[in-house]
Amino acid sequence: MLKVVENEPAIRRHRRQFIRSLKLLTDEMIPVELGHPGASIRAKVAWSERLGIWFFSRKITGHRYWNAFGIGHPESGSHISITCEINFPLCGIDRRTGGAFAEDGAGRVFVVHRGKLGGGRKGVGKGLFENRYRGVWEVMDDGGEETPVAIIGVLNSPRFARQIAQFVRKIERIKETAAARSAQAEFTFDELSVREELFGDLCPDREREPGSECDHGLIVRDLSETLRGEGLRTGNDGCRDLLAMDRKGRIRAVFQVRTEMSPAGIHAGAMQLLLNGLSLPGEPLLLLALPRAPEDALREKLNRLNIDLLIYGWEEDRAVFPDLAARLPRIAS
Repeated sequence: MLKVVENEPAIRRHRRQFIRSLKLLTDEMIPVELGHPGASIRAKVAWSERLGIWFFSRKITGHRYWNAFGIGHPESGSHISITCEINFPLCGIDRRTGGAFAEDGAGRVFVVHRGKLGGGRKGVGKGLFENRYRGVWEVMDDGGEETPVAIIGVLNSPRFARQIAQFVRKIERIKETAAARSAQAEFTFDELSVREELFGDLCPDREREPGSECDHGLIVRDLSETLRGEGLRTGNDGCRDLLAMDRKGRIRAVFQVRTEMSPAGIHAGAMQLLLNGLSLPGEPLLLLALPRAPEDALREKLNRLNIDLLIYGWEEDRAVFPDLAARLPRIAS
């Protein structure tokens, strides 16, 4: 179980690292009117072209560290709305504040969110977050209370800034689709696209290691971009991590990504492929993406199930797939 960080010096230190991770990818500072009519402030927001988000941070003395985020490049002098906030208390525990730092038993520091959403729109709040947010969920010791929280990212990860950006995009999408009956009901193969708000789980999954699982959505996104670069269409639907469709509109491959190598995790990934892949027309290829090759006996079992393996690695903060090129002729044919 995670444990919330209450110590003031530790929160201050973690918050500095939080901001530093984002500033390393900042391209420009843009003056704007930040907030909503009647309650806006003049501010200079930091824009990151690579992340596709802007952020603004300041300490509100005696209250909290305020960290506001939004999507898209702001125009200088324009009025912009906040997509989400990841705020931290100055010290101790403040359950009215959405964000927090938390540690696991190994001393890793996570940035978590309690689900408190703003925006002033009917139906946008903690209930929406709890019902619709898919990602990495864990239970946190919240000063003697057990609180389910969404893990945004691992503070020391080289991919932490991307993990934040993914969270912001998910919140933006959840707010946009708040009036829809369900995310699943909107999907058709004719409208195949990658939807980040469908990455991850709706509740804690004890089979998954939360630190590595924070990379799951990034891996799927990078795999999608790699396939699209080869002229394939890609998408997901909440059951399948990724689908690849050829130029004729045929689903040619189904991918499931696992971020750790436990036998239970690999078996679960294989079962997901079989249940959600074999029901598709055309007998698409079933590919299980793993961080390294499993032992020979398990690999042979997967082979007998017609499940192929796709091993991925990392170049800086992006997932790469060295063996994908050898599989492309079978996918694109």
